[in-house]
Amino acid sequence: MAPTERAGYPPVVAPRAIDDPRVRVGALALVLLVGVLCVGGFFRARQEPTPAARTAADAFLGRLAAGNIAGAYDQLCNETRARMERDDFVASIGGRPAVTTFAIEKVEPTGDDGATVTATLADPVGTTVSYDLRVVVDRGTWRVCGEPLSPDTAPPPPTPAPTPS
Repeated sequence: MAPTERAGYPPVVAPRAIDDPRVRVGALALVLLVGVLCVGGFFRARQEPTPAARTAADAFLGRLAAGNIAGAYDQLCNETRARMERDDFVASIGGRPAVTTFAIEKVEPTGDDGATVTATLADPVGTTVSYDLRVVVDRGTWRVCGEPLSPDTAPPPPTPAPTPS
C-alpha cells in the first residue's frame, strides 16, 4: 500500500501481513505439519514391506514355474549369488520336480528391510510343498535370499493332535 501523508506526522504504512504474529504462527504450524507428514510417510512406507516382498517372491516363483531357472537366479540377493554360481543354482533346482504352480500363503515382515514369505509350490503330479522364503532389500530392490528351496526352508510338518485316551 502507498503511505498516507499527514501534516506533521510520518507517513502511515499499512502493516504487512507477515508482521502479524498470527500469520507467522500459522505459517510455522503449516511448515511443521507438512514436515511431520513427509517424515511420517517415509517411515510408514519403510515399515510396510509386505507388498514389495510379495512381489519379489512372486517374480522368483513365477520364473521357476515358467521353467526360467536362470531368470529365477537373477532374483536372488548378492549374498546368495556370492555363495552359489548360476550353473550350480540351475543344476540344484533342475534336479527337483518342476514347479508348475504356486500360491503365496502369507508374508511376515521381519523388519524394515526383510520379510518371510510362505509359499506352497505344486509339481506336475500335484504334490505340494510349503517353503519359507527370506526376502530382503538388496541392490535397491527386494530379492529372495538364503537357500530359497532347500529342505531347510520348508516349515516343519504339523504335529498331529494327541488322541484322547
